[in-house]
Amino acid sequence: MRGWDGLVSSALLGTDRRPPGFEGLPPAIQQQLSDDAGLLDAAALATLYKRAGRLPLQGIEPLTEARGEDRPLPRSNAIRRLAAMLTGFQSAALGEWLRIADAKGWGIPPEHLPALADYAKSRAEYRPLVIAAAGRRAAWLAELNPEWRFLHEAVSDDPQLWTHGNALQRRAWFRRLRAKDPAAALEALREVWPTETAATRLESLGVLKVKVSKADEEFLEQALDDRAKEVRRLAAELLARIAGSQYGARMAERVAAYLIESQGVLAVTLPERVTKAMERDGIDPQAHPGLGRRAGWLKQLVAAAPLPNPATLQLPVEGVAAEVLQTAWAEAAVRDQNADWARALLLSNAATDGRTGELLRVLPEAELPQAIEHLRTTIDLSELVGGLPVPWPEPVAVLVLDLLAKAGTHRSWARLASTAARAVPPEVLNHPITREPTGEEDTWRLRLVETLIFRREMYEELS
Repeated sequence: MRGWDGLVSSALLGTDRRPPGFEGLPPAIQQQLSDDAGLLDAAALATLYKRAGRLPLQGIEPLTEARGEDRPLPRSNAIRRLAAMLTGFQSAALGEWLRIADAKGWGIPPEHLPALADYAKSRAEYRPLVIAAAGRRAAWLAELNPEWRFLHEAVSDDPQLWTHGNALQRRAWFRRLRAKDPAAALEALREVWPTETAATRLESLGVLKVKVSKADEEFLEQALDDRAKEVRRLAAELLARIAGSQYGARMAERVAAYLIESQGVLAVTLPERVTKAMERDGIDPQAHPGLGRRAGWLKQLVAAAPLPNPATLQLPVEGVAAEVLQTAWAEAAVRDQNADWARALLLSNAATDGRTGELLRVLPEAELPQAIEHLRTTIDLSELVGGLPVPWPEPVAVLVLDLLAKAGTHRSWARLASTAARAVPPEVLNHPITREPTGEEDTWRLRLVETLIFRREMYEELS
């Protein structure tokens, strides 16, 4: 008897009466048996072989070894917290954990990198954090799973990536160079511009938003004649950001023909048509929702032009609804990060076309509490602070938590509490609200306190 049946026969009769014969077993099993292998070793291997359900793969090359990391690992309780977040507990704090660990110089246990890559594959905002966490292993991991290809964006200064890298590597290389040397990045883009696809040209222009300056003006003026409409639009938007540009002068001249201040009144004449020159400069001739076509043209012109003196906001307007100009100035104030205009628009309760949060972000941090107190009488507080950058400035965080500490348990506070739980800075995580009794009911207050304490402990562990 041979093979498995022979092993069974030897087990039943005894190896003295019927010594086991291994020659009938599959070659893959025979290769794994040592010279002194016994019946049980052979049976164990044969059992696993049968359970596998398929023939063994041949010619498999072992994986190349990943490059090691120099960073030390954090304490074990910090690693346990990371593992808990990766399984779904307080996972919204995962990005913050990764940012703290990177800032403190901690490495990530390699066994957690696949789970982090899986978490970030459909969450673009986490990808830079996971790339930083993967460190030297990023490119190695990217080759193991097509869904982890975003790890190819790991930063590298190798100029060959610009000419021979894949799309992700080229984008990361160009973004890094633009932040470090804007002039060199512009020159690199000039060289490849004629051969790039429209999508890549648009993406590259988006990177030019970083440190856009007069040095970019000539190139962007040429981009106004690009074949792709979206590229032309973005080039116009970038030119509008450059102080003293020819584009700004053209727009200012056009606006001056339609807005005339006379005897303390701002008299407005609506454009009759969109000229080819205006269209080249990014003015869309199509109708805009909620506005007449001519009013829409005027709004685009005003928004693209340099801002006038904020005192203009106080003038009575004739010839068009004042809101048309106010929303255009709000757009320009956000574009230019103009604190004087942001302050004037917010304090006068002007129409901002949903840009209130963006205008608040333009104000100096010291002015935010006063502006929020002024606006929250007419605008929901959660909408106001929801647009602020995270973490919030400390005065804003204290203001919000003080309000929540005094509030009841009504569900109307839940949205603000949910935002505050993630947005308050580490300096405020020991706020008195975390030491007040919350009751046993599952309310927004209980969840707020739990999250604040979780984050506070997270900072302590990674300190």
